[in-house]
Amino acid sequence: MSHKLAELLTLTEVARAGDDRITYRAVIDPVFTIGPKVHGGSLQMVVAHAARLALTALGDAAIDEKKIPVAISSDYLTAPAPAEITLEVLIRKRGRTVTVMSVDAVQDGRTMVSSSVTMARPDTGPSHHSAPTILDAVPAEPPAHGLVLEGSPMEKINHLGGALELVLDPTSTAFMRREKGDPVVRGWSRPRGAESDVDFAVLVCDISLPVIANLGLAGWAPTVQLTTYVRRNPAPGWLRFAAYSIEVGPGMFEEDHLVVDSEGTVVAQSRQLALIPQ
Repeated sequence: MSHKLAELLTLTEVARAGDDRITYRAVIDPVFTIGPKVHGGSLQMVVAHAARLALTALGDAAIDEKKIPVAISSDYLTAPAPAEITLEVLIRKRGRTVTVMSVDAVQDGRTMVSSSVTMARPDTGPSHHSAPTILDAVPAEPPAHGLVLEGSPMEKINHLGGALELVLDPTSTAFMRREKGDPVVRGWSRPRGAESDVDFAVLVCDISLPVIANLGLAGWAPTVQLTTYVRRNPAPGWLRFAAYSIEVGPGMFEEDHLVVDSEGTVVAQSRQLALIPQ
């Protein structure tokens, strides 16, 4: 894992109550911001990681050691600052197959993001069915003409380049040409100096800039709710993603992410409800 990602996921236990509650402390570096706001996918990644740590600390190793966060459903109540936060974790239901947990991200005594996290074993082996996807024609590695975040004008707003590599497919970025196009953005991402893992897959499920930028709707699009599903551990290499919307309303829009690994296997998916920029 890259240095900045490793720091973000270094959680310190600060309290424990019984066998079902534990609290961690984390520090969000300014690199994990979009403009002045903490990146929602980075925060959800920390929430998922806290749930996994808590299950290791409070669960039954024989049953729970291979479980990962397979579903993370987060309500964004307000945007935290890039600073210290606490993660209050509660095991709500224990099961041999599925364990359900809640995680509240709290800052200055206020709950910023409230999440439900479902823990289970990831899929392994061949799928029963795989339908064609929007990423089938996208190569496993970014082309030489891809739009690289590092050193680009995008870096003035998107500060994630210090923790990861991000390359956008230029055919899906009409906004960069000051043109309009479909609300679809494709690209590639991987941690700096490390291979992708389950934690990073959660982050990539919110890696795209708002796809409505291709419709000429630029600006901060606050996330109301984000649900991410992690299907498998990714194979080594770049993660490919496609973000798209099928309904952009006058006040809200949905944005879906599909993430596949270097072998073309679906690793994670997400859907979020967000507000149109004002």
